[in-house]
Amino acid sequence: MDKSEVEYVLITVKSGTEEALNIKIYKNGILARRGCGGLPGVTIAGMSFTQDSSYFDQLMQSVSQQILDENINHEEEIKTGSLEYIVAFYGVSANGDQGERAEWTKSTGLRFFMDEGTSFRHNLLGFADGFAIEAMKLTNSWYFDVVMLALDDMRSDALPEQTLVNAAKTEEALVKDFQSYFEQISKKELPEFVKGKTYRDNSGQPHEIALEIEGQSISYRFGLKAS
Repeated sequence: MDKSEVEYVLITVKSGTEEALNIKIYKNGILARRGCGGLPGVTIAGMSFTQDSSYFDQLMQSVSQQILDENINHEEEIKTGSLEYIVAFYGVSANGDQGERAEWTKSTGLRFFMDEGTSFRHNLLGFADGFAIEAMKLTNSWYFDVVMLALDDMRSDALPEQTLVNAAKTEEALVKDFQSYFEQISKKELPEFVKGKTYRDNSGQPHEIALEIEGQSISYRFGLKAS
């Protein structure tokens, strides 16, 4: 598969049956993500229709033609528990759709399905892990706004107008997601996620978010933005 043909990138990380990360980035501007790469998995999911290829373009800068030529599917016997990385590339739609309904005619990728205690080493396993981290860093600020919309019903002005959010229905599950999310995100990068952003409540009132970070402890609150 030629690099110029790629229109969609999928990245997933699983431990056992639990998904730690699922990221979809499309050339046509669709951006979707669930999770932060750790466990317990964060179940809050978001999808935005950005109409912009910048996320895709930045991510694909790390992909060489050599990686697309590999097409690795490594599986091994699972003795204690499984760990799976998938990095997949799709392109050339048969039905004219370049999004979720596309019928892709070309695909390639890397899949590593391993035992947790594996001694398996491969340079492209390192690539898959680093690529997942890079995709998270690229989408972290956007995903923070998805989480704020799910947890507090506060909509960032940085979120594309066409953004869908799916979150747990019970308070208990939302609290669990809240705890998992803030345990897994970078405390150092968090202030950058909110810098210069305005968050609006259901009535359209503008708010700013104030963060308090002490060691591993994080708290935040929304306050009305001065006019």
